[in-house]
Formats: sequence, C-alpha cells, structure tokens
Amino acid sequence: MKPCDSVWNGTHALCGPALLIPGLGKCGTNAIANYLALHPRVKLTNQSEVMFDPRDVPVDALVRQHNPGVGPDDPYVWVMKHPGLENRHASVLARRLRQAYPSASVALALCDPAQRAFRFFIYFLEHELRLHGQRATFTKFAQITLRRRYNATVEELYSSIIGMRTNCVRSEPAKRLIAALRNDGYVIPPNWLLEDSWDPLGHGVCDPILAKDSRLDRWVEDWLDAGYVVNETLAAVFMESWSTQGQPMIRRLLHIMHLPESEYPWERAAVIFTQRVYDSEARRRYFKKGAPDMDVARPLMHHQCGSMTRLLGERPPWCRQLHGRLGVDVGVASSGRRNERGARRRRSDSASEHEELRTAQ
Repeated sequence: MKPCDSVWNGTHALCGPALLIPGLGKCGTNAIANYLALHPRVKLTNQSEVMFDPRDVPVDALVRQHNPGVGPDDPYVWVMKHPGLENRHASVLARRLRQAYPSASVALALCDPAQRAFRFFIYFLEHELRLHGQRATFTKFAQITLRRRYNATVEELYSSIIGMRTNCVRSEPAKRLIAALRNDGYVIPPNWLLEDSWDPLGHGVCDPILAKDSRLDRWVEDWLDAGYVVNETLAAVFMESWSTQGQPMIRRLLHIMHLPESEYPWERAAVIFTQRVYDSEARRRYFKKGAPDMDVARPLMHHQCGSMTRLLGERPPWCRQLHGRLGVDVGVASSGRRNERGARRRRSDSASEHEELRTAQ
C-alpha cells in the first residue's frame, strides 16, 4: 500500500507527500527529485522548492496548496523538497516532520563535505553576477574584472573569505580585497564578506557551512534519533555516486516509497545517471582540481568517515578516496575478522586521523 497521510480539502481527500528531501543544499536535491520523476507513479510539486517545516505551514494548508493531484485511491505519490531546511536544527525538525507526516520517508542528499562550501561559493557568485548581468559574465568577472582589477583569482577570493588557513583571521590583503568588492557593490555570497567572529568547534572553521560539514554525522544522527530508519524510512543518496550506483540508489528510494521497480525506465535512466549533477561553466572550470585549500579541508571534514559509515551502513564515496586512512569502518567488521593484524592497522589509522586533525587545527 502506498504511503498516504490523508487530508480533506473540502470536497475530496488528498495524500500528503510520500518523500521529503530536506537537504543538503548543493548536494543534488534536484537530481533526486528529477530522477524519481522518471517513474510513472511519481509526481513533483509545481514549485521547485516547498518549505515543508510544519512550524511555518500547517499540514492541511500545505497539502491543499502543493499536492499535484494525488489522492488515496490513485496509484501516484508525490515528492517535496527544500534544501534550505538543512539550516534548521534537525533534532527538532525531524521530530516535527515525523509527527506531521507519519507516512512519509526522508531522503538525505549527501556529498563530499570538503567541496560543498566551495560549491556554494561558486553558486552564489554566479547568482550575484546574474543579478548584475550587464556588469559581467562569470568568465569576464573571473578572468578580467577579478584578475586585472583586483589582482586575484576565484580560488584566492574563496580562500580570503573562508580564512581556514589563518584560524579565522583574515590577512590584510584579504581584507583589502573584500573591502574593495563590497565598495563596488558585490555581495559574494550573503554574509560571507562580513567579519568572522565565531569558530563554533574551535577548528578554525568560521563559515557556518564549513562548520556544519565538519560534523555532518551529527546531522544524520539527528534524523535517526527522531525515529527514521535507514533503508526503511530514510535513504542516504550520494551525489558523487549517480554514475556508478544510480540504480541501487533509485531502488532504495522506490523501496521506501513502496513503488514497483518494474515500472521504472532503467535503460533511459542509465544514460541520465552519467550526466553531471551540478553543471555550469564554473563547475567545469574550477572543480577540475578540486576545491581550494583541500589539504586543510579534507582531513578536517573526513575525520567523520567512520561514524558516517556506522550510521548509514555503507561508506560514503568520498571516504573511499582516503585509501583507508580516515574512512576506517571501525566497528563494522565482524568480530571474527578482528584479529591482531586488523587491530594494529586500526590503531595506526586512528593515530593518523588524530595527527591530521591536529595539523588542520
């Protein structure tokens, strides 16, 4: 039976959403919704992003406004997403959603935390330039305006704003660059040109996106603590895995939504899965070598690989790049395999992890 929280609209019953996608932003929430919409029984809301926190919109009002014609007696379900909900306290939000939409499952869009802040930076930079389209395209801004007028690159601008290498203290050249941009009317991105006055984890991480990503495992754990169960009412979807694991991830989503796999256009989807999830001129130009300051960001973000693996029952794809150094599946292996050789390896891995974290701090 399909998931359906029934809501009366005055003349007939409507179903609440079968799947909620609360984030993470810039981790492919659109991809999840669009790939699911290939199934003939899945419908999306007419509005791309719907704020579905019950604190903001009563359930009845939201369903009446955004339900795309799905009722209890038809074969359809619908999906609702809003990546901005990642900014809400998940420990509270998840419980509100469990109570408001008890039949709905949740899909968490996850991606490499070491690159997400730079992806946000590029996104907001492109958005700012679109608002001032008469001023510059991204290429003109990067290669002419930024380089010739400010003697800086996009990567240097990002590093100046984030300031990871200086424990949140901006250098004088960085301050002058930011001041010049602000004086010229640029807002790149919201709040990122303001003075950084906080470092919530004491790791030299001043930006709120970086601070969140450095403990992404806690965000995932909050959903589990609210009663969601991995692969039953909660699915983790990794942006970097669509080209290689697209079919298993879709099967996982169809399972929690109680939809038949046989009706999904697998051959057509296989071609689409190979396309870039996040594609733009800046994405092609500036992500070839990875985000800036990766030698600092990677150990800081990837120390959580072990806990993420335990929570989700699988290792995130970005952790596999570490060749077992930071993404060790501690506690996952069966007791029969925990021989002395494995114990020595885990102790060595743990020492490496602590040393890299100490260096990053």
